[in-house]
Amino acid sequence: MKTIRKIIIFIFLFSAVKPNPPFNINEKLEFSVNFNSIPVGKAELNVNSQELINNKQTYLVSFLANTEGLADRLFKIRDSIQLWIDEKEFYTHKVNKIINEGLYKKKSKITFNYDESIAVINDNEKIKLPFRSWDPFSMFYYLRTISLINENILSFDYFNGKKKIKYKLIVSGKEEIKSKIGSFNCYIVKPFHQGKSLLKNEGDMKIWISDSEKRLPIRIQIKMKFGSMKLDLISIN
Repeated sequence: MKTIRKIIIFIFLFSAVKPNPPFNINEKLEFSVNFNSIPVGKAELNVNSQELINNKQTYLVSFLANTEGLADRLFKIRDSIQLWIDEKEFYTHKVNKIINEGLYKKKSKITFNYDESIAVINDNEKIKLPFRSWDPFSMFYYLRTISLINENILSFDYFNGKKKIKYKLIVSGKEEIKSKIGSFNCYIVKPFHQGKSLLKNEGDMKIWISDSEKRLPIRIQIKMKFGSMKLDLISIN
């Protein structure tokens, strides 16, 4: 379940950004989370508001994940991530994370000042940052604003609080997906990190993005050594 916050990840594709984003303030996407076809929890992606960060207009978006039922008793998860992403180019201006996964608990905050080329970690540590950082969640929203082209590959940079990470993504075809909110023709997107799958356990990740006007993330699936985790979009508000 620790991989939940990593699997909504999505990466830079080469294409023109649409003049108007396919999402509105107060949009809420709700996902069911299953492991080996067993329900284990829920996840949400929300567009909360627009705010100024370092005099730049941003979207404040949030990601919430929690376990339910037996999974909640065995390994309780309550993750909350807030992200301020650039209104036009969708790179990250600020990120706050509160992670509660079993006995593991962590709070962190990173604020990016691109005019001064620095990242401020937890309000005290400053690190030189001569590049723009596209957090996986900000890249998710960017992905929804562009025209996807089969076999396109592009890279982006991400600062995780310790080091620079380069990701790549390939669009590997299209497939029809039937879901609780309808049937959609979807682009299949596969993220990679340094020639390997995005996840440390070398699992195979796939993301299905609808070719509809809203470019919805209909399904996200990760095949791992001990099974498969799947997120399905079940509600749009």
